[in-house]
Amino acid sequence: METIESLKKENAALKVETQRLNEKDRQNRFRTIFEYSRLANKVISPDLKILQVNMALVTLLGYDTKEEIIGTRILDYSPSADHQHWRSLQVQLWQKQVPFFSLETRLIKKDGTMIWCQVTSILFPDESGSLGYTIIDDVSEQHQLKIHKEEFISVASHELKTPITSLKANLQLMSRMLKTETSVTDRLIKLTENAEKHVIKLSFLVSDLLSSTKIEQGQLSLKKTTFILKELVDECCSHIRLEGKYHINYQGSDSYSIFADRDKIDQVLVNLVNNAVKYASESLEIIIDAQPIKGTTRISVSDKGKGIEPGHIGKLFERYFRLAKDNNRASGLGLGLYISTEIIRLHGGEMGVESELGKGTTFWFTIPD
Repeated sequence: METIESLKKENAALKVETQRLNEKDRQNRFRTIFEYSRLANKVISPDLKILQVNMALVTLLGYDTKEEIIGTRILDYSPSADHQHWRSLQVQLWQKQVPFFSLETRLIKKDGTMIWCQVTSILFPDESGSLGYTIIDDVSEQHQLKIHKEEFISVASHELKTPITSLKANLQLMSRMLKTETSVTDRLIKLTENAEKHVIKLSFLVSDLLSSTKIEQGQLSLKKTTFILKELVDECCSHIRLEGKYHINYQGSDSYSIFADRDKIDQVLVNLVNNAVKYASESLEIIIDAQPIKGTTRISVSDKGKGIEPGHIGKLFERYFRLAKDNNRASGLGLGLYISTEIIRLHGGEMGVESELGKGTTFWFTIPD
């Protein structure tokens, strides 16, 4: 009888020890995942006190050691305007016992800079009660891109609305005049020219929108042929010549040919010439040149305008960036140079800019032979 009772006790003790070892093993695995995760991790108490962090979080917030953060409260790293986010997390996890909660908020780094973070928290049991296990992912870049997209939609809506409204007004006036007048008047000719100008602008805007979408989806493709560059220059810049104000001077060889996507190079040249007219309107001559250089053709578009501030040079080819013009943001979607760069990159070439204040600007690109 004593033997049976002894065995029962040993068996019970063995079960307890097995559970203890299993729990210890789980804790060891958790610590390993926690410590070596590339994402920032922390454990917080119901009062938002930080109990444990990994080095990824230390690095994310710009500190050197865990000890600088452990024992502080997460609100110490949150701008006061965002404290409500963490209050909401407290309510959801500890009052409503929601097992999973996610939010997007800002955190302040040691140097005072602000970052946007995606915070994902789960509730887990502990000897002292329920604690929050949180993963923090830096989404500052994605957040900035979202802001850019929202601004872009606003700009695009405005830019598209302007030529459509003007075109509609011109066509309405032309329709009334045609009902009452039997001959073509100078005013009717002028309205027709204005309508054509706005159709051209609308066409460019739509073309940029379509190209930007294709680039983002990785669907921009090339259809290469061999063509005479001068013929393309004569055709692509006809809308500028029709104004009669600007002179486009092609300085390359009349017989010079390149192997590229004719329509895409047309789009690049139109963007560069339009930029010259927009930002260097005082420069009545626009020079387009083509020269063979080390197995490539270097094509450039130059003006003799005011030039570009050095601080803006590095941002010119960024998507949605638009230079200021006469202290106001210039018209356009901020896509032209971004799209042009992607087109040239697809050709295996390079694109750049040289500018000197007071002397002018030259945009150039290369096409491999």
